[in-house]
Amino acid sequence: MQLHMPTMLTDQSKELPVRSVSEHPIQSPVLHRLYKDHFVSGNLFFLLGGVMVIYFDLDDTLYRLYDPFYKAYQKVFHEDLDIYALWKQSRIYSNEIYPKYLNKLITKDELSIYRLKNAFKDFHQFITNQQALDFQKVYENQQAHLTLSSTMKELFNYLKEKNISYGIITNGKEKTQMNKINSLFPIIDFPIIISEKVGYQKPQKEIFELIQGNDSYYVGDGYEIDMMGAYQAGVKTIWYNHQKQEKDTSFIDFVVYSDEELLEVVKKLNND
Repeated sequence: MQLHMPTMLTDQSKELPVRSVSEHPIQSPVLHRLYKDHFVSGNLFFLLGGVMVIYFDLDDTLYRLYDPFYKAYQKVFHEDLDIYALWKQSRIYSNEIYPKYLNKLITKDELSIYRLKNAFKDFHQFITNQQALDFQKVYENQQAHLTLSSTMKELFNYLKEKNISYGIITNGKEKTQMNKINSLFPIIDFPIIISEKVGYQKPQKEIFELIQGNDSYYVGDGYEIDMMGAYQAGVKTIWYNHQKQEKDTSFIDFVVYSDEELLEVVKKLNND
Protein backbone atom coordinates (compact mmCIF):
# COMPACT_ATOMS: atom_id res chain seq x y z
CA MET A 1 0.00 0.00 0.00
CA GLN A 2 1.41 3.37 -0.99
CA LEU A 3 1.49 6.04 1.70
CA HIS A 4 1.01 9.65 0.77
CA MET A 5 3.54 11.88 2.50
CA PRO A 6 3.41 15.44 1.14
CA THR A 7 6.54 17.54 1.37
CA MET A 8 6.54 20.64 3.54
CA LEU A 9 5.97 24.07 1.98
CA THR A 10 8.97 25.69 0.35
CA ASP A 11 10.07 29.18 1.39
CA GLN A 12 8.40 30.60 -1.70
CA SER A 13 5.00 29.05 -0.98
CA LYS A 14 4.52 29.45 2.76
CA GLU A 15 0.92 30.51 2.98
CA LEU A 16 0.33 29.01 6.42
CA PRO A 17 3.17 29.99 8.77
CA VAL A 18 3.73 27.61 11.67
CA ARG A 19 3.48 29.20 15.08
CA SER A 20 6.61 28.74 17.15
CA VAL A 21 6.28 26.37 20.08
CA SER A 22 7.91 28.39 22.82
CA GLU A 23 6.48 26.48 25.74
CA HIS A 24 4.65 23.27 26.30
CA PRO A 25 0.92 23.90 26.89
CA ILE A 26 0.94 22.22 30.27
CA GLN A 27 3.41 24.89 31.42
CA SER A 28 0.89 27.65 30.70
CA PRO A 29 -1.33 28.36 33.75
CA VAL A 30 -4.38 29.11 31.58
CA LEU A 31 -4.07 25.97 29.48
CA HIS A 32 -3.23 23.88 32.53
CA ARG A 33 -6.54 25.00 34.04
CA LEU A 34 -8.38 24.01 30.86
CA TYR A 35 -6.80 20.57 30.97
CA LYS A 36 -7.70 20.17 34.62
CA ASP A 37 -11.25 21.45 34.29
CA HIS A 38 -12.35 20.12 30.93
CA PHE A 39 -10.64 16.82 30.18
CA VAL A 40 -13.27 14.17 30.68
CA SER A 41 -10.76 11.52 31.63
CA GLY A 42 -7.10 10.64 31.43
CA ASN A 43 -4.17 12.53 32.87
CA LEU A 44 -1.47 14.87 31.62
CA PHE A 45 1.55 12.70 32.34
CA PHE A 46 1.70 11.34 28.81
CA LEU A 47 2.21 14.85 27.38
CA LEU A 48 5.64 15.23 28.92
CA GLY A 49 9.02 14.37 27.51
CA GLY A 50 8.50 13.97 23.75
CA VAL A 51 6.16 10.98 23.92
CA MET A 52 4.04 10.64 20.78
CA VAL A 53 0.37 11.43 21.23
CA ILE A 54 -2.30 11.19 18.54
CA TYR A 55 -5.55 13.13 18.71
CA PHE A 56 -8.52 12.30 16.53
CA ASP A 57 -11.44 14.26 15.19
CA LEU A 58 -14.76 12.55 15.97
CA ASP A 59 -17.42 13.18 13.32
CA ASP A 60 -16.68 11.68 9.91
CA THR A 61 -13.26 10.50 11.09
CA LEU A 62 -13.93 7.81 13.69
CA TYR A 63 -17.29 7.01 12.11
CA ARG A 64 -19.16 8.11 9.01
CA LEU A 65 -21.74 10.86 9.53
CA TYR A 66 -23.72 9.45 6.63
CA ASP A 67 -24.44 6.10 8.31
CA PRO A 68 -26.87 7.30 11.02
CA PHE A 69 -28.44 9.73 8.52
CA TYR A 70 -29.12 6.90 6.06
CA LYS A 71 -30.65 4.67 8.74
CA ALA A 72 -32.83 7.49 10.07
CA TYR A 73 -34.04 8.36 6.57
CA GLN A 74 -35.09 4.77 5.95
CA LYS A 75 -37.18 4.83 9.11
CA VAL A 76 -38.84 8.24 8.66
CA PHE A 77 -39.16 9.02 4.95
CA HIS A 78 -40.27 7.02 1.95
CA GLU A 79 -39.44 9.40 -0.90
CA ASP A 80 -37.25 7.87 -3.59
CA LEU A 81 -34.35 10.33 -3.32
CA ASP A 82 -30.60 10.09 -3.58
CA ILE A 83 -30.04 9.85 0.17
CA TYR A 84 -26.32 10.48 -0.04
CA ALA A 85 -26.84 13.64 -2.10
CA LEU A 86 -29.52 14.77 0.37
CA TRP A 87 -27.13 14.19 3.24
CA LYS A 88 -24.40 16.21 1.55
CA GLN A 89 -26.80 19.13 1.09
CA SER A 90 -27.89 18.90 4.71
CA ARG A 91 -24.22 19.10 5.76
CA ILE A 92 -23.76 22.28 3.72
CA TYR A 93 -26.73 23.91 5.45
CA SER A 94 -25.61 22.56 8.82
CA ASN A 95 -22.11 23.99 8.46
CA GLU A 96 -23.62 27.31 7.40
CA ILE A 97 -25.72 27.75 10.52
CA TYR A 98 -23.93 25.60 13.11
CA PRO A 99 -21.82 28.46 14.55
CA LYS A 100 -25.05 30.23 15.53
CA TYR A 101 -26.12 27.11 17.39
CA LEU A 102 -22.79 26.83 19.21
CA ASN A 103 -23.07 30.48 20.21
CA LYS A 104 -26.63 29.89 21.46
CA LEU A 105 -28.20 32.22 18.91
CA ILE A 106 -30.59 29.50 17.70
CA THR A 107 -32.02 26.38 19.32
CA LYS A 108 -31.25 22.80 18.38
CA ASP A 109 -34.77 22.48 16.94
CA GLU A 110 -34.19 25.51 14.73
CA LEU A 111 -30.90 24.04 13.53
CA SER A 112 -32.52 20.68 12.76
CA ILE A 113 -35.42 22.25 10.87
CA TYR A 114 -33.26 24.63 8.87
CA ARG A 115 -30.75 22.12 7.55
CA LEU A 116 -33.19 19.36 6.65
CA LYS A 117 -35.99 21.47 5.15
CA ASN A 118 -33.53 23.34 2.96
CA ALA A 119 -31.85 20.13 1.85
CA PHE A 120 -35.20 18.64 0.82
CA LYS A 121 -36.14 21.88 -0.93
CA ASP A 122 -33.06 21.54 -3.15
CA PHE A 123 -34.63 18.32 -4.45
CA HIS A 124 -38.03 19.98 -4.93
CA GLN A 125 -39.42 18.16 -1.91
CA PHE A 126 -41.11 19.87 1.00
CA ILE A 127 -41.35 18.62 4.56
CA THR A 128 -42.95 20.11 7.65
CA ASN A 129 -41.17 21.34 10.73
CA GLN A 130 -42.55 18.37 12.63
CA GLN A 131 -41.20 15.91 10.07
CA ALA A 132 -37.77 17.50 10.42
CA LEU A 133 -37.95 17.17 14.21
CA ASP A 134 -39.18 13.57 13.98
CA PHE A 135 -36.22 12.78 11.75
CA GLN A 136 -33.83 14.46 14.17
CA LYS A 137 -35.10 12.31 17.03
CA VAL A 138 -34.52 9.10 15.08
CA TYR A 139 -31.17 10.41 13.83
CA GLU A 140 -29.97 11.07 17.38
CA ASN A 141 -31.10 7.60 18.39
CA GLN A 142 -28.98 6.15 15.60
CA GLN A 143 -26.03 8.23 16.76
CA ALA A 144 -26.31 6.53 20.14
CA HIS A 145 -25.65 3.20 18.44
CA LEU A 146 -22.47 3.99 16.55
CA THR A 147 -19.68 1.44 16.17
CA LEU A 148 -16.07 1.60 15.11
CA SER A 149 -15.11 -0.27 11.98
CA SER A 150 -13.07 -3.44 12.47
CA THR A 151 -9.94 -1.62 11.28
CA MET A 152 -10.55 1.30 13.64
CA LYS A 153 -10.91 -1.18 16.49
CA GLU A 154 -7.59 -2.70 15.43
CA LEU A 155 -6.04 0.78 15.39
CA PHE A 156 -7.08 1.63 18.94
CA ASN A 157 -6.07 -1.81 20.18
CA TYR A 158 -2.67 -1.19 18.62
CA LEU A 159 -2.35 2.19 20.35
CA LYS A 160 -3.15 0.56 23.69
CA GLU A 161 -0.77 -2.34 23.17
CA LYS A 162 2.07 0.01 22.24
CA ASN A 163 1.28 2.46 25.05
CA ILE A 164 0.72 5.28 22.57
CA SER A 165 -1.40 8.00 24.10
CA TYR A 166 -4.41 9.31 22.21
CA GLY A 167 -7.45 11.51 22.64
CA ILE A 168 -10.27 13.27 20.82
CA ILE A 169 -10.86 16.89 19.84
CA THR A 170 -14.35 17.70 18.59
CA ASN A 171 -16.61 20.67 18.01
CA GLY A 172 -20.11 20.52 19.40
CA LYS A 173 -22.22 20.32 22.50
CA GLU A 174 -20.81 18.24 25.34
CA LYS A 175 -23.89 16.05 25.79
CA THR A 176 -24.27 15.28 22.09
CA GLN A 177 -20.60 14.50 21.51
CA MET A 178 -20.25 12.43 24.66
CA ASN A 179 -23.23 10.29 23.64
CA LYS A 180 -21.42 9.45 20.41
CA ILE A 181 -18.11 8.77 22.15
CA ASN A 182 -19.77 6.54 24.74
CA SER A 183 -21.34 4.60 21.89
CA LEU A 184 -18.00 4.11 20.12
CA PHE A 185 -15.87 3.31 23.17
CA PRO A 186 -17.01 0.96 25.95
CA ILE A 187 -14.29 2.35 28.21
CA ILE A 188 -13.19 5.98 28.11
CA ASP A 189 -9.67 6.15 29.49
CA PHE A 190 -8.35 8.95 27.32
CA PRO A 191 -8.67 12.76 27.29
CA ILE A 192 -11.47 14.44 25.36
CA ILE A 193 -11.56 18.09 24.32
CA ILE A 194 -15.02 19.39 23.38
CA SER A 195 -15.39 22.91 22.05
CA GLU A 196 -18.34 23.78 24.29
CA LYS A 197 -16.25 23.00 27.38
CA VAL A 198 -12.99 24.73 26.49
CA GLY A 199 -14.47 27.84 24.93
CA TYR A 200 -12.67 27.44 21.61
CA GLN A 201 -13.74 25.62 18.47
CA LYS A 202 -11.91 24.29 15.45
CA PRO A 203 -10.30 25.78 13.40
CA GLN A 204 -9.30 28.28 16.10
CA LYS A 205 -5.64 27.68 16.87
CA GLU A 206 -6.29 27.94 20.63
CA ILE A 207 -8.05 24.58 20.75
CA PHE A 208 -5.15 22.91 18.96
CA GLU A 209 -2.61 24.63 21.20
CA LEU A 210 -4.01 22.47 24.01
CA ILE A 211 -2.21 19.51 22.41
CA GLN A 212 0.80 21.39 21.10
CA GLY A 213 4.01 19.44 21.51
CA ASN A 214 7.07 18.15 19.68
CA ASP A 215 5.45 14.83 18.77
CA SER A 216 1.72 15.58 18.68
CA TYR A 217 -0.36 14.50 15.69
CA TYR A 218 -3.92 15.35 14.78
CA VAL A 219 -6.08 13.14 12.55
CA GLY A 220 -9.13 14.70 10.90
CA ASP A 221 -11.22 14.65 7.75
CA GLY A 222 -11.77 18.40 7.50
CA TYR A 223 -9.33 20.37 5.36
CA GLU A 224 -9.91 23.91 6.63
CA ILE A 225 -11.32 23.08 10.05
CA ASP A 226 -8.88 20.31 10.98
CA MET A 227 -5.72 20.48 8.87
CA MET A 228 -5.30 24.24 8.59
CA GLY A 229 -6.23 24.80 12.22
CA ALA A 230 -3.80 22.19 13.53
CA TYR A 231 -1.01 23.38 11.23
CA GLN A 232 -1.37 26.98 12.40
CA ALA A 233 -0.87 25.76 15.98
CA GLY A 234 2.27 23.81 15.08
CA VAL A 235 0.64 20.38 15.43
CA LYS A 236 1.60 17.66 12.96
CA THR A 237 -1.23 16.56 10.71
CA ILE A 238 -2.72 13.42 9.20
CA TRP A 239 -5.50 14.23 6.76
CA TYR A 240 -8.08 11.47 6.51
CA ASN A 241 -9.27 12.44 3.05
CA HIS A 242 -11.85 9.69 2.55
CA GLN A 243 -13.88 12.01 0.32
CA LYS A 244 -10.84 12.31 -1.97
CA GLN A 245 -10.85 16.09 -2.16
CA GLU A 246 -8.26 17.73 -4.39
CA LYS A 247 -6.49 20.29 -2.21
CA ASP A 248 -3.00 21.62 -1.61
CA THR A 249 -1.40 19.09 0.72
CA SER A 250 2.10 20.53 0.81
CA PHE A 251 1.76 21.58 4.45
CA ILE A 252 0.24 18.28 5.60
CA ASP A 253 2.47 15.53 7.00
CA PHE A 254 0.43 12.52 5.85
CA VAL A 255 -2.64 12.00 3.69
CA VAL A 256 -4.65 8.78 3.98
CA TYR A 257 -7.82 7.65 2.25
CA SER A 258 -8.99 4.68 4.30
CA ASP A 259 -8.95 3.16 7.78
CA GLU A 260 -6.32 0.72 6.57
CA GLU A 261 -3.97 3.46 5.39
CA LEU A 262 -4.46 5.34 8.66
CA LEU A 263 -3.45 2.23 10.61
CA GLU A 264 -0.37 1.81 8.40
CA VAL A 265 0.72 5.42 8.97
CA VAL A 266 0.35 5.06 12.74
CA LYS A 267 2.50 1.93 12.67
CA LYS A 268 5.07 3.75 10.55
CA LEU A 269 5.19 6.60 13.06
CA ASN A 270 5.88 3.99 15.75
CA ASN A 271 8.62 2.45 13.58
CA ASP A 272 6.70 -0.81 13.16
